[in-house]
Amino acid sequence: MRFLRTLSAAVVTVAAVALAAPASAQTAPDPTDPLSYDYSDCPLLPSDIDPTGWRCEVHLATGAITVGRQRLTGIPMRLVHAEGPRPDGTTGQIFGGLQSRPTAVPGGRMTVQVRYAGYADLVGNGPDPGGLYLMLTVRGPGLGEHCTIGTVADPIRTHAARVGATTTIPTDPPIKQFTLQDTAFTVPASSGCGPRAHGVDARFGLPSATGNVLTLATAYTYRMY
Repeated sequence: MRFLRTLSAAVVTVAAVALAAPASAQTAPDPTDPLSYDYSDCPLLPSDIDPTGWRCEVHLATGAITVGRQRLTGIPMRLVHAEGPRPDGTTGQIFGGLQSRPTAVPGGRMTVQVRYAGYADLVGNGPDPGGLYLMLTVRGPGLGEHCTIGTVADPIRTHAARVGATTTIPTDPPIKQFTLQDTAFTVPASSGCGPRAHGVDARFGLPSATGNVLTLATAYTYRMY
């Protein structure tokens, strides 16, 4: 239960820092270069955990997401988490952070920014295995500061799986490169968009039960605690 409490507490922290992405999320880092991996969001381990065998993983991804009828490309993401052995021999995990930057919606003055929506299982043994819950912050004329597609209460529940081959770059530690994809998630209607909510939903085709796609070209490496 300590792990779940730590994961829940991370929601507030991530929400506070997600709008101030570090250099690694601003400058399209080279995923093949070990110096591109920023470990500043590595979470602290609980005091009752032996750090032996625990590591902090940094994932760099660039991808595309189709939300309803709208396809967005070139989305950068940086995801950080820790994982390692629990006393009972199972693998534990602690979420560190998800950062991205706004991406322009084609054909207008609207932008969206990928945000963490309160749940991540990057090991595959959680209550919703392999899940990463997201929401999209939407900005544009007349939309205010609270317009989102998905919320913490009603997130975009993605469950991306590896497709194709995995490439290993033999650095120390190695860098793994692969593609993640999910074609089976649903997207709720917009929230907090005020009188222009109908326009947001019409632009994206929301709510959307089918046809939504997330594809991420991903690379990750790690350092030990």
